[in-house]
Amino acid sequence: MNEYGKNRLYAENEDMQILTLPYKDSTYAFNILLPKKRFGLADIRKKLNGAALQKLLSQVKMEYTTISIPKMKIETDFALKEALIAMGVTEMFTDAANLTGITMEPPLKVSKAAHRALIEVCCC
Repeated sequence: MNEYGKNRLYAENEDMQILTLPYKDSTYAFNILLPKKRFGLADIRKKLNGAALQKLLSQVKMEYTTISIPKMKIETDFALKEALIAMGVTEMFTDAANLTGITMEPPLKVSKAAHRALIEVCCC
């Protein structure tokens, strides 16, 4: 994807740049983070947390940009059960789960939870 001389939502700090590309309906956006230092991805991954990302996102403003994003397809699967339990979401994985909104036939509980994502950049 190549765009020359277009206003886009952009911000930067001492470590990275962020470009926000809204999807068609503008409800959601694709945020691209680029380390300023070559081979600096590991460094920004260590520094980046929810608060740091929120701060950077709050600073985006329209900037005149030229961007070039390579064609790519990224797929990922993530098992959520352990993460949900760590956040305190535990009952739905036990025999005490109350899932009567789904079925009236107990016992029903969740054995696995998963998230799958696909990002494909193929053209402009």
